Amino acid sequence: HYGGTLQMVSSHRFPMHENDFGWGRPLAVRSGGANKFDEKMLVFPGRKGGDVDLEVVLSPETMAQLETDSEFMLYTSC
Repeated sequence: HYGGTLQMVSSHRFPMHENDFGWGRPLAVRSGGANKFDEKMLVFPGRKGGDVDLEVVLSPETMAQLETDSEFMLYTSC
């Protein structure tokens, strides 16, 4: 268990949101299903300039607690 890991993911040489494989530009960019562990968080540049997308891996118990945190929920969107 690595615990409390934060990864910043970006590249000025690879504009991820500008890729179009025939289905249109992506709505979001994610890391995939491998290497997931509790408390891992990745930060991606959002589709709109200045936006940030978070990919957070939490246990179901921790996620349930976070969803009841009214202050946290004020600043989140799906």
